[in-house]
Amino acid sequence: MITAINAPSGLIDTAGCYADLDIDRYHGQCTEGPSISSSGLRTIFTDSPAHYWVGSSLNPNRVGEDQSEALILGRAAHHLLLGEKDFGRLFSVRPDKWDSWRSDAAKAWRADEEEAGRTVLLPGQLQTIKGMHAALKEHPLIGGAQGRILDGAIEQSLIWQDPMTGIWLKARPDAIPTASGDFADLKTAASVAPEDLSRAVSDRRYDMQAALVKWAAKAVLDIDMTDFALVFVEKCPPHCVEIRVIRPDDIAEAENDLRAALQLFAKCLKSGRWPGPGGSLSDLAPVGLSEFARRRAADRRAFIQQEIAA
Repeated sequence: MITAINAPSGLIDTAGCYADLDIDRYHGQCTEGPSISSSGLRTIFTDSPAHYWVGSSLNPNRVGEDQSEALILGRAAHHLLLGEKDFGRLFSVRPDKWDSWRSDAAKAWRADEEEAGRTVLLPGQLQTIKGMHAALKEHPLIGGAQGRILDGAIEQSLIWQDPMTGIWLKARPDAIPTASGDFADLKTAASVAPEDLSRAVSDRRYDMQAALVKWAAKAVLDIDMTDFALVFVEKCPPHCVEIRVIRPDDIAEAENDLRAALQLFAKCLKSGRWPGPGGSLSDLAPVGLSEFARRRAADRRAFIQQEIAA
């Protein structure tokens, strides 16, 4: 049984499952010490500390992230598809009386909505979300009698302190199971073809996300995560749905990557230095052709020599 607690008005100093932590506060620095989530650790591991730091809420000179249409659609979809409250407080839809933002009245309305903290959706985006919702409900593991994989506590925040580094960690799975160790996360996708799903897991390191949820489940809820399922739904019609479970051995390996990223994060915090992909080495390093380029050049050279001798 999950026991959720209310977040304090100030900084969080106690590990727990928080039910009322809004997404902006979650992504900020909501704890008494530096905190980081799965997305930050994945950025440090796959890109570099510099790529994380440029947009980090810890950085007083951070560069604000421009919200792409895909990001806006994804956020809105999560709120509607998972049944989260406060959709009307966070999002609004452009009235049908305007078909563009050309008029001064439309521009003024949008400015007022953004000033109020709401993200504006186009009518077509709302229809897209409704189409995805209908497709999800048709899947037997979501809306059918075989099970409801996205049921559970919706987007509650699991927050705890790493015992090795002292860093506060944050995880926010889409659905926290109330009677098992089966976690699930909803993903919108351009395609759910098998090769595209494999590429998405690899490129976005969803295995590292699953590994952090595994840590959170044990540290905060004292349960062992048995499965981590990804529920993919296409953003365009016919909104096909595919559900995939990340292999346990991949999650176990990803725990090592999480630990490496977390230790590097702790070192950067201590030193105040956030190196790029090349690391901290300052010596001039050589750069050269790849082995493929070398072979291609050798083959071309041999061909040219034949031409010369002909």
